[in-house]
Amino acid sequence: MSKTAPLTLSKLLGNFFALFVLFVISFIYYNVVHTFHDRYREPKIFLFLFIFHYLLFMLLWCFFRAMLTDPGVVPPLWGFYMGDSEQKRRRYCLMCHVFKPERSHHCSACNRCVLNMDHHCPWINNCVGFYNRKFFILLLVYVLISTTLITITLFPTVYASVKQIIEKRDIYAYKEAALFSAYLLNCLLNGVMFMFLKFHIKLIFTNITTIENMDKQNLPNLIVYNKGYKRNWIQVFGRNPWLWPFPMTGRSGKPVGDGVIWNDEVVQNFDEEIPANENEARRSSRLTGSGVAASRERLASPVRQGNSLEGTRKEFESTLDSSSRVKADSHHVGLLVSP
Repeated sequence: MSKTAPLTLSKLLGNFFALFVLFVISFIYYNVVHTFHDRYREPKIFLFLFIFHYLLFMLLWCFFRAMLTDPGVVPPLWGFYMGDSEQKRRRYCLMCHVFKPERSHHCSACNRCVLNMDHHCPWINNCVGFYNRKFFILLLVYVLISTTLITITLFPTVYASVKQIIEKRDIYAYKEAALFSAYLLNCLLNGVMFMFLKFHIKLIFTNITTIENMDKQNLPNLIVYNKGYKRNWIQVFGRNPWLWPFPMTGRSGKPVGDGVIWNDEVVQNFDEEIPANENEARRSSRLTGSGVAASRERLASPVRQGNSLEGTRKEFESTLDSSSRVKADSHHVGLLVSP
């Protein structure tokens, strides 16, 4: 059974990366506000500062949600759902002592297995996985929008400041130098975020992760996860479009699925019409997930009663056998009824 992972050196160093991110945000924020603080009564400046502070709030909200949200832990007993012993051997994690579901990987920095792991991001000091991938993407979006707004709005002011420094040859113009440095840093972030966000949007539209994208030989096998642009997007951002811009989930805004089972039975609701409201979404989820929930209940019941894992395994196998017999009987009945 997986336990709380001890802190690693990479995890400790990640705290300094996160603090550095906050320092950069504070440095740019100070120079932007200090530039316009005496002109905030002007309508255009007031509108700019209002939008800027709103974007900053959303950016920080996404940053802390991505950093503090658990990306997904592997259920300790889920391995009984796996197939043959060879598959179990290949997917067993010697570090966490759990069977890894498909698309899950062990992170050496976090010292744990992560569901649908995309990558470990040192800037948020956390892994990007099944449950916080949406927050990470939104963080990139708001950083890109914020830096674009600053780049466009501050350009005339920065240009005038640089021109003044050159004409006066004043190397002690600290205010102008700080503004110019913040502007260059902002432009650098803007370019990096554009390329980074473009890359991750492409991954979402094809329903693959950064780790999976690096394995070029296995890419053709990952097409089974691709359900189309719309369904792939909903799988990460949830069914409720009103919650897409916000780093929150709710009942209809959480990722589709559980991050453990990726077969067609679990995602078959993707092949149907997307539910129009939350009640239909819950009803569809109950119908499509009833078989999996029943199997899990049978699996967990003897464990709660204190039986051995061997007894759990036998009961689960008997459940599968009875399920197969029901399918066979249904098939024969269908043949008899057919004209």
